[in-house]
Amino acid sequence: MAVIQAHSALSLLAAAAQDHLLDCHLCHHDCGMARATATGKCRVGQTAYIASEMLHLGEETLLRPAHAIFFSGCTAVCGFCTAAKFAFRPTYGVAVSPQQLAARMVQRQNEGARSICFIGGDPTPHIPFILDTLAVLGERKAVPTVFNSNFYLTDSALALLDGVIDIYLPDLKFGPAIGPQSCGERIGGMPDYWRVVTHSLAQLHAQGKRVIVRHLLMPGHLDCCTKPVLQWLADYGFEVSLLTQYVAPAHAKGELANPLHPSEIAQAVQLAQALQLNLIE
Repeated sequence: MAVIQAHSALSLLAAAAQDHLLDCHLCHHDCGMARATATGKCRVGQTAYIASEMLHLGEETLLRPAHAIFFSGCTAVCGFCTAAKFAFRPTYGVAVSPQQLAARMVQRQNEGARSICFIGGDPTPHIPFILDTLAVLGERKAVPTVFNSNFYLTDSALALLDGVIDIYLPDLKFGPAIGPQSCGERIGGMPDYWRVVTHSLAQLHAQGKRVIVRHLLMPGHLDCCTKPVLQWLADYGFEVSLLTQYVAPAHAKGELANPLHPSEIAQAVQLAQALQLNLIE
């Protein structure tokens, strides 16, 4: 009976999510009806495109090998994005049905996947497709689902994911505004970045969800981003994955075209230890 009720609840969420294919309010760009014509900020239309999927060994230890599903399109426009090939090309890759992806999930579980990770680009515009797929997968889901996102999403999006996602893996890349613009707006194209993302994270914390927050160290952003981010995460007691593998792509500009200096890594690790952050590898 419990399985039937869970499947019924998931089907209702999947049906409710379909409204966002016509009038989208899944992220804080609030593009509305532009979604229907693929002219919204992320330019993701009514069809979800998958850039790639694989058994992935690059995720955090507790997740790997992960069945990583990389969706095309993103709600951010980060100038240092190493996934620009598909993050900024929302029709890159292949369009599959929920039935096809569910079958691949079963295959990857049989091959040893310990998690199902929805990644991008950003998976937020693809929540309707994700819910449809999980409804088809049903009781064949044998591993945790993971939502790996920049977390520039709305309360509506969080409500659709409630009870569906087992582990949230959000990014908190940028700090609060210093001057007229925050780094999240200047570099990532996400207005009001700090308030939006920390609001969503605080909600999940209050709900007792499993959340592992990723913070990417970026060259020249120790004071404006890393220090306030780590302090805020420490105040809430979040588990933290500190990413130190920054590589500047050819299109990066300004300070982000530089390599990450070892001293920046050392200072960030030292601060994380001083704050007694629960670091996840």
